[in-house]
Amino acid sequence: MALEVRTARDEDREAMHHVGQQGFAARPADYDEKSDRSATPLDRRLVAVEGERIVGRLAVWELGQWFGGRQVPMGGIGGVAVAPDFRGKGVATALLHQVVAAMRERGEVLSTLYPMNHTLYRRHGWETAGSYPEQSLDLRALTALPKPSRQIDIRPTAEGDLLAVSRLHEDVSRDEPGNVFHGSVFAARRLLGYAGIQEGYVAETDGAVTGLLILTRSDAPKGDQGFYTLSINQLVAADLDSELALLRLVAAHYPVAREVTLVVPPHAALTTLLGERDLRPAGQGWSWMTRLVDAAGAVAARSYAAEVDVEVHLDIEDSVAPWNAGPHVLRVKDGQGLLEPGGRGDVRLGIGRLASLYTGWAAPRRLARLGLLPGAGEQDLLGLDRTFSSRTPWSRDFF
Repeated sequence: MALEVRTARDEDREAMHHVGQQGFAARPADYDEKSDRSATPLDRRLVAVEGERIVGRLAVWELGQWFGGRQVPMGGIGGVAVAPDFRGKGVATALLHQVVAAMRERGEVLSTLYPMNHTLYRRHGWETAGSYPEQSLDLRALTALPKPSRQIDIRPTAEGDLLAVSRLHEDVSRDEPGNVFHGSVFAARRLLGYAGIQEGYVAETDGAVTGLLILTRSDAPKGDQGFYTLSINQLVAADLDSELALLRLVAAHYPVAREVTLVVPPHAALTTLLGERDLRPAGQGWSWMTRLVDAAGAVAARSYAAEVDVEVHLDIEDSVAPWNAGPHVLRVKDGQGLLEPGGRGDVRLGIGRLASLYTGWAAPRRLARLGLLPGAGEQDLLGLDRTFSSRTPWSRDFF
């Protein structure tokens, strides 16, 4: 029987949940209709169906990522799951091919995901393109942080804070390449925390929201002296005083809790306030993968350093999205980028490799040394480096 990939329907909800539990849960949970209806809208979910049975599913968050100080429309893929007896039969492939076309129709020029299977996604055009620098920290280290230099008020988040915290998140993230923009209401609501699951707090300075903290509690590891551990899902602050006030709130959980995990890059303010061994890598070492859904649209959507003036002739391979494939000329000038069909096709690369350059994750010269940019000459490498070089891309958001 032929496999069909289509948009999810209301009557598919429980079956999608069942497939997801088979894919991700050690102890499957019952279907929660209220939670499901508050999640990704059905028109942004795909299912793979054989006969009347749903054998695969995925969802796409309506998001964006910051590159060059601009929001680039991005489809955040999550929850890719296939029924155990249908794995290895092309179900995930069919879903991914269909979702690339769907994202292009919606104008989502990038797609980013957190992979469980790098080989699968790499085969279809995604490539490692940024980090999720999760760290573990003994709460005692936070108790020694200095006090804010001025009055910062802390209170729980409320429904009316959504616009203010969204603007704060945007203002802080725009200069951090790879950070996520919460475009839709469904995505933005994550910035308030989920009632009964997370604790949300805002920092206020003279009545204005200047910080956001979202905390989750988890069971303490066996043998740990604490009653629970903490995870910081969001820590966004407009200034150091607001960040210190929020971190001191986290520290106030000690000694009932002994450990906190958080996502923090090496250049963050917190790393300058702690001992060099206080922060330790944690979690599963996640990195995210990105795909250029519409390569020309992605190049045009971001901005570039005003002094960059380059032209590089590319030959792009993309077996999933033929509109990206073939010889193209990359031109960047006056802060604007253009990728047009044609040219000599000097530098040969796959669409995933181009994505890793686009975000600033990969260094052109290193790729060339590894033989991964065949045809690239000195001027090509210099041009690609000037175009895409940036601070290491990272994201504080997991989806």
